[in-house]
Amino acid sequence: MQIPSTLCSKGRLAVFVGVFALISLFVAFTPTLTLACSGKEDKLEGLLSMDLEELMNVEVTSAFKKPQNFRNIPAAVYVITSEDIRRSGAETIPEALRMVPGVNVAKLDNGNWAVSIRGFNGLFSDKLLVLMDGRTLYDPLFSGVFWDVQDTVLEDIERIEVIRGPGASIWGTNAVNGVINIITKNASDTVGGMVSVSGGNQNRGTLSARYGVRMGDVGATRFYVKTFKRHQQVQSDGSTAWDDWFMDRVGFRSDLKLPEANTVSLKGEMYTGRGTNKLVGLDRTYSKHVIQKNNVPVSGGYLVSDFGHRFRKGLDLFFRFYYDHTERKFSKLTSQTRDTIDFEFKNHWCVGELVDFVWGGTYRHTSDDIPMSHGHTGYGSFIPRRRKDDLFSLFLQNEFKFWLERLRFITGVRLDHYNYSGLEAQPTFRFLYSLGSHQDLWMAVSRAVRSPSRYNRDAIWILGPPANDIPAPGAIMVFRGSDDYKSEKVWSYEMGYRWRSGKNLTVDVTGFANFYTDLFSGTVGTPFEHHGYEITPIDPGNHGEGNTYGVELTSNVKPFKWWRVELSYSYLDCNFWVKSKYRNNTELTVHYMASPHHKVSVRSYMDLTSSMELDVWLRYTSSLSRLDIPAYTGLDIRFGYHPSKQLEFSIDGKDLLDPYHPEFRDEFLHVVDTEVPRSVNAKITWHF
Repeated sequence: MQIPSTLCSKGRLAVFVGVFALISLFVAFTPTLTLACSGKEDKLEGLLSMDLEELMNVEVTSAFKKPQNFRNIPAAVYVITSEDIRRSGAETIPEALRMVPGVNVAKLDNGNWAVSIRGFNGLFSDKLLVLMDGRTLYDPLFSGVFWDVQDTVLEDIERIEVIRGPGASIWGTNAVNGVINIITKNASDTVGGMVSVSGGNQNRGTLSARYGVRMGDVGATRFYVKTFKRHQQVQSDGSTAWDDWFMDRVGFRSDLKLPEANTVSLKGEMYTGRGTNKLVGLDRTYSKHVIQKNNVPVSGGYLVSDFGHRFRKGLDLFFRFYYDHTERKFSKLTSQTRDTIDFEFKNHWCVGELVDFVWGGTYRHTSDDIPMSHGHTGYGSFIPRRRKDDLFSLFLQNEFKFWLERLRFITGVRLDHYNYSGLEAQPTFRFLYSLGSHQDLWMAVSRAVRSPSRYNRDAIWILGPPANDIPAPGAIMVFRGSDDYKSEKVWSYEMGYRWRSGKNLTVDVTGFANFYTDLFSGTVGTPFEHHGYEITPIDPGNHGEGNTYGVELTSNVKPFKWWRVELSYSYLDCNFWVKSKYRNNTELTVHYMASPHHKVSVRSYMDLTSSMELDVWLRYTSSLSRLDIPAYTGLDIRFGYHPSKQLEFSIDGKDLLDPYHPEFRDEFLHVVDTEVPRSVNAKITWHF
């Protein structure tokens, strides 16, 4: 793997490797611990071996930062299991997220995805909080997620918990429309070895390898590597998409159960890679747009340490500390180096059987370095170039149970103090009533905020001439960040109903209405002359308002032990406007209307025999008229064969109905969208 010189020159990589090696040696070779390598393979708990009632009773931890039974949560929750991921044929995390109702997933090119919940979809969806094992993945530069670097060995993911609707009372700012928490398996569940190799017409090759060792009776440690490379795609007109992509990563996880009811978990990873895409930039006169090839080398790594102590049943304490380092360079834009230190604590306390209390806090420090872009690319800089920011948070939540625990009330609030936005309060009020053993009704009212990003406050961004096809020498539009930009806000109202009919049918339906204020808007300022150019400034403001309404439905049917079908449907209606006094010279961003009205998914899992599987996934997404994206239907088919418990062969085809189709168009960084091609992929997985 090639490591960028910037990492080495600053000495950060040497420090990281040293700490990584010391921790790895400690957990693997401490003489007081007896290592026992068992050749035990992973437990692959089949989806079809569980009845639907068991699936509805899975444990969820992301909704309120404590373990809870799925049916006892007054929120719209969806859990993607490890078997869901395996049998979907997903090669990336965003591909797996397509199956969740209310989640909008669209592919721009090989490495870039637009992922959001309940609207506001875009390359950097800023109203969504994404975590991996509790580590925040969103980047403060644009308050979005760089999905090209969010990856792991997919076989190591235990589940992905998706909370649709505000989660800010627990997780804080940016958990506006939802939370996605990617939870990896405990090291004790991955003892032994695993090698997975796949490839196809778009996937040049993916190799994942993992080896786990048992540490006596104390716990276990696993080490893993993953590497992949993607072809640059060819478009329907025969042109090259310039979107080849590769990534290499290496990491470990150690989980220990120590005396005195203490638990320790250590995780670490390093990665490096490069993506490529097309950008719409400017020529040297800033007078017209040109297509440019943009190389995006990336690298980084993290260390996470978790400590838990259980005083007694119903009383426990948890601490988490992590350090995260990222580097990203846009050859035609700018570059960013960012370091994040995060400390979190949480106390869970049950008072008797009827009161459940959780409280905690977070301190996060982030520092960045964003140098001015070089060359005439149509982009600019951030002032100041270097910035340090701090976030302080406190949260508390009470759950009260009444009437033989059939009635539950949850109240909670989180207070965040951030450099950009000052103090913000984000409360929630929730109610759940069990209508017998097979029906549950819940309601919720919540407030959440999206804090300003570095871009909102500090960017000087050259947007280019007034129109793509009209040369205008000397006329330039420039976005200017402003310290006056404040947080965006939402009040959300939700209602849900869950019903189980025995072991063969479940229904989960949710309705919501969200009311937004102080949304991002761009106001055209007074033009002025600068070095022979006429500059038209675009200033950020909080002059947007809007509301969204929607319904999300999921139903599981299991007509036979060997066959399960899941149907989901999502409807979304978005309405946004500028406050009346600003309508003459202010506009809202296009991504407010970049989510489909309708989304349908039908997934079928069939065990043809004890060793053969057939899985079919049919998806429909309605058009995005504001982006000129037509409706499209996707069909994925996967066939799997297990000659033994240790060996699996599979082949899957994705998007089989069309040779090519577009899914999204970026209006922010001007990444040129590509068409998603039909693909076929073969995979071999060996457990030993």
